[in-house]
Amino acid sequence: MSLLYRTSRFVPAALRTPVTARAFTSSSVWQLKEGDRDTSPEENEKHKQDTVRKAKEGKGHWKPELATNSEEAVKADRSAGSDSIADLQKRTVEYAEKTRK
Repeated sequence: MSLLYRTSRFVPAALRTPVTARAFTSSSVWQLKEGDRDTSPEENEKHKQDTVRKAKEGKGHWKPELATNSEEAVKADRSAGSDSIADLQKRTVEYAEKTRK
């Protein structure tokens, strides 16, 4: 649309007025994982403080509660070769028996 056409008196006023763009807005998200909807900010902070405390004591470990889905997948891929199939089957049987009771 040319400048001449937009400013012409033959064009309705609604088309001559500039259109204002809507501002981009977003809401804050407290969850760490994409599918995690039930975790509160207080619970996340508790896990973070626990991780910091254990790291200072030299007993730090990886917490899946603080990882994203993709970080968990990478961790699982890297540690997949560390256990033998027989060990994994044994742990699965033990877990199934424990949860069935």
